[in-house]
Amino acid sequence: MLNTESDTTLSSARKPSISRKPRISDEYRIHSNFRYVDGQSQADRVGSVDEQQDFGIGVTSEIGRLRKVFVHTPGPEVERMTPKTASELLYNDIIHYRRVREAHGQLKGVLSLVSEVLEVRECLADVLEIASARDELLARIMRAQNCSQLLPELMEFPSAELAEILVSGLPLKRDSLDSYLSSKSFSLVPLPNMYFMRDSSMVIGPRLVTGGMASSVRDTESLIMRTIYEYHPSLRGRGILLDACLSEDRSQYTIEGGDVLVLSEDVLLIGVSERTTPLAIDRLIDAYYNARLTDGIDRPFDVFCVILPRERSTIHLDMIFTLVNTEQAIVYAPYITGRERSRIVRIKVRDAGQKRFSEVDDLLLGLRGLGIRIEPILCGGDEPLHQQREQWNSGANMFAFAPGQVLSYDMHEHTVRACEGAGFRVESALNVLKNPTLLESSRPIVVTLDGTELARGGGGPRCMTCPVKRDPI
Repeated sequence: MLNTESDTTLSSARKPSISRKPRISDEYRIHSNFRYVDGQSQADRVGSVDEQQDFGIGVTSEIGRLRKVFVHTPGPEVERMTPKTASELLYNDIIHYRRVREAHGQLKGVLSLVSEVLEVRECLADVLEIASARDELLARIMRAQNCSQLLPELMEFPSAELAEILVSGLPLKRDSLDSYLSSKSFSLVPLPNMYFMRDSSMVIGPRLVTGGMASSVRDTESLIMRTIYEYHPSLRGRGILLDACLSEDRSQYTIEGGDVLVLSEDVLLIGVSERTTPLAIDRLIDAYYNARLTDGIDRPFDVFCVILPRERSTIHLDMIFTLVNTEQAIVYAPYITGRERSRIVRIKVRDAGQKRFSEVDDLLLGLRGLGIRIEPILCGGDEPLHQQREQWNSGANMFAFAPGQVLSYDMHEHTVRACEGAGFRVESALNVLKNPTLLESSRPIVVTLDGTELARGGGGPRCMTCPVKRDPI
C-alpha cells in the first residue's frame, strides 16, 4: 500500500540493512565498457564477431542458444500501483504481487537451467559501488524525475539499498504544506514496468542500443540499464550502437526493444509503432552501417520495417511475430499473412551506406527472397476468435532460448496446440524444473508458464527477457 502518512521520511523507505559483498574488483572501478575500445588498435577492432575476443555481450539472432540474459524479478514496485495510477503506468489493470512473483519465478527458473541469468537489482547494486557510475546515474535520474532535492540523502545509502529504492520508489515526504497537499504519492516514482526487460535496452551484435522510451514513466529504466551496461565487468562489448535514452528529442525519436528483431547479422526486422519512430530507425540503420565498417564488415544488409496499426494490442512488433526455430515463427495471421496484413518497407543498405527503399507485399515472401524461409505457426490457431483473444494476451510473444526451445504461457491453449501440430512437444515449466533432462531431447519444445497474472501486465516471455549473449546460428 502507498505510504501517505504526514511523517514519512526518506529513512522510513529503508529496508533492514542489506549485507552483501561487492562483486566488482577494485581495479575495475576506473573502467567504462563504452570506452574500452578506445585503447584498441585498429587491427584489434577489425574482424567478424566470431573472430573477436570473448565479449560479455553479443546477439546475432533471435534463436541462438542463450548464454546470458537479463531478467527483473517483480518487487514492491508492482504492489505500489493503484487502480488510479495503473493506466498512467501503462498497465491494463493492477496485478497480484505474490502470484506474479511466483509465475515469474518459473520463467527465471527455466532460464537458469540453460543460461547465466542476470538480475537487474543485483547488477545495479554492483555498479553503484563505482563512484562515477553512482554519480552519473543519480544525476540523470534526478533530472528525469525533477527531484534534485533528494540527491544528498540518496548518496548516503549503501549500494544495495539504493538499488532497491531506485526501482521500488520513494514515498513523498509530507514535511511541508506544499507536499502535504500534493496529489503525488512518490518523490521517486516506482518502476513497475521494469520486469518487461525487453524494451529499455537491446544488444545487436557486440553493441548496445539504449531504449528511447515512448513514455517518460519508463525513462529511468533505460537510464539504469545504460549504467549497468557501461560499468559492469561482465558486460564488456564494443560500446554503444545507438544511445537513444539520452536523446532530448523524444517527440520524433523513440525506440523500444519489443520492436527490434535480429534475424541475422545481415537482416533486421523492426516495427514502426506507437513506441518506435521512423526517425529512430533511420538513425539505427546509419549507426549499424558505420559499426559494421569499423568491424571490417562490408557486406550489404537489409532491414524490413513493419508498419503496425496503432492499437493497444500491437504496441510492439513482437506482439504479432516472434521467431521460435530456424524456419518457424509464431505469427498473428491478420497482420502478417491475412488480408489486413501490415505494410512492409524493405530497406537495402549497400555500398557507402546508400539506401534503396521498396514496398513488400508479404513479409514472409520478402524474407524468402533473401533465402530466409519461415513457416508460420498461427497465434490462436485457425479460428479468428481464438486468434484475437490469445494475441490480446501476448500469445504471439514467445521467447526462444535455443532453436526450437521456447517459453510461452499455458493459457494460450490454441497457440500451443498449433505448435504441437508444427512438431513441438509441450511441457509445463514446473515439470521442466523437476526434471531438467526434458530439455535434452532434440525434438522442439514449448515450455509453458503460468501466465494468467503475468499477461495482465501487458506482455509475454519475450517482453520479460533481454538476451545479452547468444551463440551464433
